[in-house]
Amino acid sequence: MNKQALITALLLTATALPVTAAENDFWTQLPLNTCAVDQFLQQYPQHDGRGVVIAILDTGVDPSIPGLTQTPDGQTKVIDVQDFTGEGDVDLHRVNVDEQGAVVNYDDDGAPIQFAIPKLATSSEKRNFLFGWFDESKFVNSDAPDINDNGKTDDRFAVLVTALDQDGDDQALCYIDTNMDRSFADEKPLRNYKLDYDTFTLARRKPESQIEPMTFSVNIFLRQQKVTVCFDDGAHGTHVAGIAAGYRINNQDGLNGVAPGAKVIGLKIGNGEFGGISTTDAKKEAMEYAARFAQENNVPVICNLSFGVDSTIEGNSDIDKFMEEHLRKHPYLVLCSSAGNDGPGLSSVGTPAAADQVISVAALQAASAGRDVRGFEMDGPVVTPFSSRGGEIAKPDIATPGWCTSTVPRFVTDGDYWPGTSMASPHATGLCALLVSHVLADNPKVKVRNRDIKQALASSAKPIPDFTNLDYGFGIPQMPEAAKVISELAGKTESDPVIGYEISTACPHGYKGRSQAAYWRSTYFPSDEPQTFTITPVFAPTADAKVRTGFTRKFALRSNAPWCSINQESVYLRSEQEAQVYVTYDKSQLTEPGLYTGSVDLIYDGMIATRLMSTIIVPHQVNAQSNYTLQLTDQKVEGWHPQRHYLAVPPGAGACRLKLTAPQGEKSEAVMQRVFDPHGYQFRKRGNRLNTESGKKEITWTLDDELIPGVWEVTIESARPDREWPYNLEARFFGLHAEPAEINSWKASSSKAPSGKLTVTNVFPMPLLAKASGRVEGFRKVKKDHFEGLNDEVTLPIKLGADYSALRLHLEMTEKAWAETTDIAVIINQDGEPVYSSAFSNNTFDATIGHPAPGEDVSLELVIHAGFAISDDERETPITIHADHMLANPIDINVTRDKVSSVNLVPGVPIEMQYKAEETLPKKPDGTHPVGYLRFIESGSNETALKVLLDITD
Repeated sequence: MNKQALITALLLTATALPVTAAENDFWTQLPLNTCAVDQFLQQYPQHDGRGVVIAILDTGVDPSIPGLTQTPDGQTKVIDVQDFTGEGDVDLHRVNVDEQGAVVNYDDDGAPIQFAIPKLATSSEKRNFLFGWFDESKFVNSDAPDINDNGKTDDRFAVLVTALDQDGDDQALCYIDTNMDRSFADEKPLRNYKLDYDTFTLARRKPESQIEPMTFSVNIFLRQQKVTVCFDDGAHGTHVAGIAAGYRINNQDGLNGVAPGAKVIGLKIGNGEFGGISTTDAKKEAMEYAARFAQENNVPVICNLSFGVDSTIEGNSDIDKFMEEHLRKHPYLVLCSSAGNDGPGLSSVGTPAAADQVISVAALQAASAGRDVRGFEMDGPVVTPFSSRGGEIAKPDIATPGWCTSTVPRFVTDGDYWPGTSMASPHATGLCALLVSHVLADNPKVKVRNRDIKQALASSAKPIPDFTNLDYGFGIPQMPEAAKVISELAGKTESDPVIGYEISTACPHGYKGRSQAAYWRSTYFPSDEPQTFTITPVFAPTADAKVRTGFTRKFALRSNAPWCSINQESVYLRSEQEAQVYVTYDKSQLTEPGLYTGSVDLIYDGMIATRLMSTIIVPHQVNAQSNYTLQLTDQKVEGWHPQRHYLAVPPGAGACRLKLTAPQGEKSEAVMQRVFDPHGYQFRKRGNRLNTESGKKEITWTLDDELIPGVWEVTIESARPDREWPYNLEARFFGLHAEPAEINSWKASSSKAPSGKLTVTNVFPMPLLAKASGRVEGFRKVKKDHFEGLNDEVTLPIKLGADYSALRLHLEMTEKAWAETTDIAVIINQDGEPVYSSAFSNNTFDATIGHPAPGEDVSLELVIHAGFAISDDERETPITIHADHMLANPIDINVTRDKVSSVNLVPGVPIEMQYKAEETLPKKPDGTHPVGYLRFIESGSNETALKVLLDITD
C-alpha cells in the first residue's frame, strides 16, 4: 500500500516498546538532565515525542545518519524532505529513445550522447522521458565540494525522469547516473522521498577506503519539468535534527535527542552554493509548507529555525512580521528559534527570534556536559558568553543547553560537539514535542496551541543565579512541572479565545520610539512620570465578533524589583480594548552605575500570563575632574557571569582607550574580547585575555573612528565558567576634534605629492602632547547599487594589481533595507572559482581579503547575494559598496606644525597642521580614489587620541 496514504496513521502510532536500562543511562554529551528530560521520560517513557512531527528549517537533513534512521518503535524517522533554496533543482527537457533503445541527449556542441534506459522503461507502455544534469559545481562554496570523493569538483551526473501521460508527480520515476557510465540501466528507481523514503549515494572509485559524504533523495515536479535533489551540504541541519529528535545517535544506546519518538521533516532553507545562507522566500515557504503538512496530515508540527542574523529593527523586520502573522494564523504551529550568538551585550537578540509568538532560546553550558566533555568544575548550568541578550524586546524566552554532541553527515571529520544558540533551539523544540506528545497520550484529539506550550515552559522555568531575565528569559524549563501545566492549559483551549498579548511602551531605542519593553540606555531615564505599558489581547483566528466583544479578563499585578513600583493592584481587559499599567521608577535606588532589570507580572488563573520588562542602565560618566578617565580597581569576574561596565561617551570625545590589567602580584585570566556600541552591535577581538602565567598582564583596546555617542558596554568574563579572576579596568577618553572631521579633498598632481591642511582642537581641559602621522593605504572604488525586483544579486568587477596586497571591503545597508533581508552572502570569485566566502551578520559588512596571487595582476568579481524575507518584483533595496585596493607598500604622510610632528595640544586652542605625502601616488585603478588616515598618538602612552579618515573624493 502507498505510504503516503498511511502517513497520518503512522505518525499517530504510539505502540509502546519497553525502555531498556541502557536507554535510561543518558549521555551527558547531549545533556537531558538540565531541563529534567531524563526524569520526564523515566516517568512517561511513551510520551517521547510520538505522534509529533518536528520540522527542521536549516541546511537540510541527512536521513541515513545513525540516530536519524528510526524511531524507538521502529518507524522511519525522517518522513519528508523539501528544498526551498533552488540549490538542488535540476531543469529537465524532453528526450527521445533511439533505435538502439537509448535516450539521446546532446552536448554543448550539438553532438548526440546516448544513455542506456532502465529496464522498467523498456515495457510496451508509452512513456515520456525527461533529461537533465545535476552539477557538482553547485557545491563549490559548501562544506563538501567533492560530493563523490574522486578528487574533482566539476563532475556532472545525468538525471532521467520517466512517466506515463496520465501520471502525476507521485507516479513518476527518477534515475541518477551515480557512476557516470552513461547508463541508467544499473541505477535504482527513485520516487518522491515521502512515498517510499528512497535515497541514493554516488559511486566512489575506492569504496573500501572512502566515505560516502552525503545521502541524496529526490522530489519530482512534472509540470515544472524539474527534479529537486535533496541533501545536507552544510551539516548544521543534520546536527540540529539529532538534538531535537535523534534516537540511538552513532548507534549508541541511550544517546538520544530530547524527543526521540518524534518524526522529522527536513525543510532546506540554507543554500550551500552561496555559503549556506537562507535565500529569498525560503523561510516563508518552509513555514507555509509546515502549516500545510500539519493540516493535510492532521498531525502537530513543531518547527525549529536555527538560522538568524542581527536585528536592526527588533521585532519589526520583514521576517519578524511574517512569522508573527503566520503563527497567529496557525495557532497550533509552534516555532522555536535561536536567540543569536552576539552576546553577552544587551540588545543583541536576532531576527526572527525577536518575533513575539516565536519561542526564542538562549544557550547554556550544561554542568554535566561541561564536566565530562571540557573538564569544567561547575555547580550548575550557566548562560554562555556568546548567547544573545534582550533589551528593548522581552527576549529570550527560555534557556536550554547550547553545547551538544549530535548527528553529523559523514563528511564532517572535526568533531560533533558544537556550540551555539543553534544547538539550544532544537533542544527547546524537543521539549515542545514532549509536551504535545504528553497531551496526545491522554487525548489524541486535543490540539495544543503554541501560546500554551510557551506558557508551560515559562511557568516551569528556574532562574539562573547571578544572571538576569535579559540573559535567560523565564529561565530553564523543567519538564515534569511543564507537563502538569500543559495538561491543565490544553483542557481550557476551547474556552480561551486569547492566543497572546501585544505590549507597547515608550522606548528611545525601539522602532519609532516604542517597543514591547522599556529600555533606557543613556544618562537619562524617566522618574517624574510613570512608564506606561499598553496591553492588547490577541485573539485566535477562530474567535468571532461575539466572542471578542464578550471577552473580559482580570489580572493581578506583581512587581519583581524594589525600584519598580505599581499603584494598581489589578488590571483588566475588555473586548479588543487596550489596558494600561503604570510603572514608577524609584530614582533613589538607581544611583550606582550598572544594570538594573525589573519586571511586572500579569497573573491570571495562578500563572504568569505576560510580563512587562524594564531595564535601566546607569552608566559611568567621566569629566574633567576625573581626567576623563574611569578607574575600576580590585574587580572580580566569576566564570561566565559577565561583568558589565557601561561607559557614557563624554561630549567631544574622539577616541577611547580601554586597558585591562591584572592586579599587582595576582594571577588572572580575565577576558575582554567583546565591546558593544550603543545599539548593541558587537566589536570583537579573539584571544583578548590576560594570562599572567605566560607574562600577559595587560590588554589594551582603542576605539577611534568607530566611537559614536551614547552608552557603550564593555563585558569582562573568565576564560572558563568555573574560574574566578581579579582584574582592573581603565577607560580613558581623548578630546581631540578635527576640522574637517573627514578629509575629502587635498592638493595633488601627477608630479607633486598630495598635501593639505587641517585644524585640530583639544576640547578637553587638560593639555595633550601628541605625535602626528598618516598613511595612504590604497584606492577605493565606490558603487551605490540596488537589489532590483526579483534579482537578488549585485556584482562588481575588481582588478587587483600586482602592487596591491589585499582587498578591503566595507558594505553597508540602511537599517530599513537590512530589515527586508534574512541573509546576505559575500563571495569573491577569480576566474569563476571562489577565493573567499562569508556573510553579513548585521547591516554592515567589513573584511580584508589577501591578494589571491601576490605580485600578479588578477581579475576578481565581487558577488553579493541577498536572501529576502519576501520576494517583490518591484523591489529597490539599496546597498553601498566600498572596495579598497590596499597598497603592498603604503605611502606615509608627514603631519606637522612648523615641520615638527610632535605638537602640544593646549585646551581650547585650535592648531593648524599641514600634511604631505612622502611621495607622489601611483597611478590609481580606474574609478577609484585615495583612502587612508591621519593619526594623532599621545606621547608616553602611545595610544591613538584621534584618527582622521582620508576619503579623497574631490
